[in-house]
Amino acid sequence: MKVAMKIAYNGGDFYGFQSQKEGIPTIANKLQEVFYSVGIFDKFIASGRTDKGVHASAQIISLDLPPFFKDFKKLQTLLNTKLYPALKIKQIWKVDEEFNARFSAKKRGYCYLLSQNSSPFLNSFSHFYVIKNESLIKEALGLLIGTHNFSAFMKVGSETKSPIRTIYRAKLRKIRNFYVISICGNGFLRSQIRLIVGFLLEIDKGNLKVCDFKAQLLGKEIFKIPCPPEGLFLSKVSF
Repeated sequence: MKVAMKIAYNGGDFYGFQSQKEGIPTIANKLQEVFYSVGIFDKFIASGRTDKGVHASAQIISLDLPPFFKDFKKLQTLLNTKLYPALKIKQIWKVDEEFNARFSAKKRGYCYLLSQNSSPFLNSFSHFYVIKNESLIKEALGLLIGTHNFSAFMKVGSETKSPIRTIYRAKLRKIRNFYVISICGNGFLRSQIRLIVGFLLEIDKGNLKVCDFKAQLLGKEIFKIPCPPEGLFLSKVSF
């Protein structure tokens, strides 16, 4: 029986999502370990791979369950007991046999959290930075809307068939003492969001201009230092 699972995780103690050799803690390795322990041996497929230190509130995976797992709530509770405290299965539901968490996904959304206050209780899940020029960041974010070649916003050595991606939404919102940069697209390259946010903050500091951001969108490499991973969350996957 084919199912999908929505998963949240704290990426701080893991070397990214992708499975690696035994002994290296990754999200995929931990999930597979727990699945094996309850008799689930199918290899799951994820909607995307998050980098080292990046979190998720809505990662989606698809896999086949053995026929004896008919009570999804019971299975969810069992898995969460074993995944605690860094991972949590938020939902399990039945899907069509053709469903594939990666290739069936139409849109993916990420949020980058900027805290206006530095705190040891916040720093693992946000980046401390005080924004000065909201309007400039919003202007630059507006340039992202549409289809672009993001070669200049891609980590060197990335494996991809094409650097072309479409961005549907890019916004800056203030929620209490936080700023949230949310970007939704049909897919993202390795470190793309963190490189974009890093550039935006340089604009806010006055070190770069919006026209420089536009130039990099057109392929001219001007600034390629990513923001820290702690503030980044995979927040939505749409099918």
